[in-house]
This record gives sequence, C-alpha cells and structure tokens, in this order.
Amino acid sequence: MYSLMFENLTDAQLLVVFPVASCVALLLVTLALRAANHKFACFDYDSDIVDTATQNTMSGAYVVLGFVLALVMTTASGIDDKVSQEAQAIKSLNRLLILDGSPPALKARHALIAYTDSILREEWPILRQGHGSDQTSAALTEVFRNIDDTDPQTPKANTVFSRILNAADHVAQARNDRIMSISSSLPGLFYTVSFLSILGVIIICGLRLMEANVLRVISVTVQLVMLTLMLGAIAIVDLPYLGDTSTSADSLAAVYESLLAQAPILHPARP
Repeated sequence: MYSLMFENLTDAQLLVVFPVASCVALLLVTLALRAANHKFACFDYDSDIVDTATQNTMSGAYVVLGFVLALVMTTASGIDDKVSQEAQAIKSLNRLLILDGSPPALKARHALIAYTDSILREEWPILRQGHGSDQTSAALTEVFRNIDDTDPQTPKANTVFSRILNAADHVAQARNDRIMSISSSLPGLFYTVSFLSILGVIIICGLRLMEANVLRVISVTVQLVMLTLMLGAIAIVDLPYLGDTSTSADSLAAVYESLLAQAPILHPARP
C-alpha cells in the first residue's frame, strides 16, 4: 500500500511532503488544543512534564529511525552488490563459452546476449511491480538448453564444460537473488507504526506550544522537521527499484555492450 503511495513521488517530493505535512498537522493540533483549553479549561499545563515528554519521545524516535535508516542503507548497498555480481557472472559465463568454442556453446553465447538484453529491456522496468519477466525466464531457459546440447569429447572439453555449468548456475542464482531482493523492503506495518508515532509526537509538541514563544516554536518545529526528514529518507532508500535513487542497471548494461563488442555482427546493438 505504501509503495503505491510513494511510487509517483520523486525523492525531492518525499523529502518535502513529510516535513510540510507534519508542520501543518502541528499547527492544526496546536490550534485545536488551545481552543479546547480556552473553552473548557481542561488542561492543567505543567511545562516540566511536557518538556520531559517531548525530550523522551524525540530521543526515542531519533534512535529508532536512525537505526532503521542505517539498516535500509545497508540493504540497498547489498542490492547494488548483487547486481554487480550478476553482471560479473554473465561475463564469466561468456568467457567460458568462447573458450569452449563448439557450435552449441556459441549458440549458448548468443542466447546469453539475448538473455542480458531481456533483463535490460523487459525485466528491469517491471521489477518495481514485485516480480520478474516471463520473457527473461524463457531467455535464460534457452541459454541452459543450448549448454545442454554441448557434447564434450576430450578431458579438456569436459573440464571447460564443468566450469560452464557452474558459471551458468551462478547466473541463474544471481537473477534469483535480484528478484528476491524486491521483497527486502520494510513491511507496511513499520510505516503505519511510524506515522502513528509521529502523530503522537505532534500531539506532545502541540501541548508544548500551548504556551509558546518564538524560541520554543522554532526548536519544536526544527526537531519535527528533522524527524520527518529521516522518515522520508527511509522511504526513499527502502524502495530499491523506485525513485530517483533507485538501484541502477549500469553494470549489466556495460556487460551487455561488451558482449556485443565481441560479436557485433551476431547481435544488433541496443538503441
């Protein structure tokens, strides 16, 4: 649900929306509390209690959100590493297929080029939907089918074929890891709890501003903005295939171009 909310927002918009919405909410809550207190005199204001509550809630929120931000940044970095490892696995398999040099191996190499192109053209754009591409799965199956047609006849060919099978397995595993990483984002419950917690912080800040001065307004507002900026940063980093800072396919694109450079006639260059 939350990924659908964030999908159409740029990173800059996410960083602006959360603080602005929280400040507007703080203003409305403060006005409502003041109006209620003026009409019903229902609050016995104690600055010590309110200040302590504000300090404790802010400190706890900073610690939790800071920890979660570090966690999702580590996860995002791991996803980038997996994409680079997938590119290297494709590159290694390509070298071994060239080393084999048999007609089935060269056909498998052509299929590997088509598979890499399918990742970039067909699978990468839909990863944000939470799944891979059937066309890319079919392209990978074609790679394995051509490898299976290879019939090594010499001890050296058997050794190379064994390494080809191992490299092909690494390519398939790397794709599985990349697709599995789609579900590595934080659960929706985290954002639900975070929004409710920030609402609680806003209410406490509103109580603190019932007797407001310029210094208190500035300090409370700045703390709330910093808190919601951290939540916005978490939302940005937590969606690896969405937004302006999404995981890049540059390493796969570079490998694809290098494969084409080795056999420009066998496969057309991507536009």
